[in-house]
Amino acid sequence: MSIKIVPQEQLTQPNHKTSIMPNIPLVYYPKTGQLYSHRIARIEQLIADSPLSDYLQFCHKIVYAQAQIILQDAVEYDLNQLVQQAAKLDCPPLSLQNLPLDTKWIDYLYYILSATKSVTSEIDNVRQQLTGYTKTVLLAKAQQLMSGHFLQVDSNESLFIWSALSVYYTQLASQLSGKATANTAEQCWQCPVCQSSPTASIIHIGQHAGLRYLHCSLCESEWYVPRAKCTCCDNLENISYYSLDQVLTAIKTECCEKCHSYLKLFNQEHDPDLDIVVDDVNSLILDLETEQLGFAKSGINTLLFSAEQ
Repeated sequence: MSIKIVPQEQLTQPNHKTSIMPNIPLVYYPKTGQLYSHRIARIEQLIADSPLSDYLQFCHKIVYAQAQIILQDAVEYDLNQLVQQAAKLDCPPLSLQNLPLDTKWIDYLYYILSATKSVTSEIDNVRQQLTGYTKTVLLAKAQQLMSGHFLQVDSNESLFIWSALSVYYTQLASQLSGKATANTAEQCWQCPVCQSSPTASIIHIGQHAGLRYLHCSLCESEWYVPRAKCTCCDNLENISYYSLDQVLTAIKTECCEKCHSYLKLFNQEHDPDLDIVVDDVNSLILDLETEQLGFAKSGINTLLFSAEQ
């Protein structure tokens, strides 16, 4: 991978290669409390006027449950050795290769399932299915998803499993102490923290305004990727942008004419309150319009998981 998380002390070693982008923050680790409180507030801001208000109510229950998990059953680990081990293996520190999946996330799954009961009969059926599985079966399903084998797990089950995995891995990512370094700007389409796919990309405001970052669908870390570049195949030519309204819209789809994939691009300069996960759900009509043009979405959304990836 082009962006790597390495122990901080490794950066000062004589044989360490200097990053090609020393003045750009390459990775932002999530801040769990701020992340979920902002997401809840964004749902509440959008819900009244959204044509997807019923679904956003369901999303609110999941995100609120995730926030309560952080308050009531947070995990704390010393991840220094994990970062050092990942540097030796040349893999992301929270990838399955470096960190085998344990069962703590299943406790989170049960909590989320309990928090979403009686929403609809269809959701209750999925909840009953999931609570009926053994931990061995749930682990197998989670490993299939984290390995990118999305079609092996029912997409309705995937939404709950991924939401539980996400709140677990987001906590781990928030506790990492490793620093990011980069030797090339190529092949940045997987998260350098956990090796998962992005949900979408975002252009931030503030000190580093104008830079584009991909937002991880699992651990909610963000990593730098140059703009006007396909985040699926690295293509730099024939990149098209589509939106539903004016040119300076806060949400566009970035489409690649080479691999025919697309990913949403969110711009906080036009809406500082944006939340990638929630606004991705709320702008589903843009997905439909883009897919009618022949492009396939390359991102994954925790709150809108599709097996057709």
